[in-house]
Amino acid sequence: MTWFQINTFMHPWLLLLAPLIVLLFVLECFARAPGAISISTGETLRRVASAKRAVLRRLPALMRALALLLLLVALARPLKGLQPRLDRADVVDIMLCVDVSGSMAAQDFESRGARKNRLEVTKDAVRDFIASRKQKPEDRYGLDRLGLVLYAGYAWTQCPLTLDYDLLDRELELASIDERDPRKQGTAIGSAIGLAASRLRKSEADTKVIILLTDGLNNSGELDPVTAANLAKEYSIRIYTIGAGSQGEVLVPRRSLWGNVMMPAQMPIDEESLRKIAEITGGRFYRATDTESLIGAYEEINQLEATEIEIGDYYEYEEGFFPWAVFGGALMCTAVVVRRMWFEPIP
Repeated sequence: MTWFQINTFMHPWLLLLAPLIVLLFVLECFARAPGAISISTGETLRRVASAKRAVLRRLPALMRALALLLLLVALARPLKGLQPRLDRADVVDIMLCVDVSGSMAAQDFESRGARKNRLEVTKDAVRDFIASRKQKPEDRYGLDRLGLVLYAGYAWTQCPLTLDYDLLDRELELASIDERDPRKQGTAIGSAIGLAASRLRKSEADTKVIILLTDGLNNSGELDPVTAANLAKEYSIRIYTIGAGSQGEVLVPRRSLWGNVMMPAQMPIDEESLRKIAEITGGRFYRATDTESLIGAYEEINQLEATEIEIGDYYEYEEGFFPWAVFGGALMCTAVVVRRMWFEPIP
């Protein structure tokens, strides 16, 4: 049924003729047949003039009326997939780098009166950031391409650059801490920057941005974060860094013989390196010690990297008249054939 999908009409005023077609059908149904005579009815004639036969005699007229209505819709030029054509300036490609190392399980954030770990609050903040890049809240697609890189002991692309924000949101929801995989032990900040930069390297966007969040220091991977930042600078990539986590001791779930228990631990953040990474590329460093400051960091970055759009005076659409014209023409031909073969009046 997508063939008959209609968003609007190019010439909607033609649909005002539809009541005229209905009126002609009614008049034809009740009109006296040309050349008809009144005669005494017998049993045979009564069967011929039965209600069933009367309805069948009106079938060609009904088919012609429906055919005319279909052709009328085709003449009105139905359009589908109608949407404004956007001429965009300052398009931005953004790679979101999120730390999913074991330390992100520390429960030192609060959200809506409940204590949550760092990864849960980060996912909420990133989800709000993704939603803020849409032109309308109900849109599936956004104005800019966004991608997602996750990293722990190494970095991997969870979602490549895409305009499909629903897809990106689903991939973000799958982000989790895996303490059973030995390869995911540690924090490879340099590898995350390097991978994100490689994704943005060939981008033709006017602005290329990496937003990197971590709660620790680089202790894994083969690429130094500062070296990775200099590499990103060569490709005109700006990096915003966010250090997430409260000051002092934090409670982290640890496995024991009695299951997971909360243990206090010190988890320092390498603020100096994160600040230097941002300065090298012309970005900014944010220190988020609670939920409000973490969400605020993403909100400020969103404002700094806002995308300007200009709505043009033309639209993208797809013509939808063809199926209406084909079915209308086919129905009209069928009506003529049916009338000639079975309902032709006797002269």
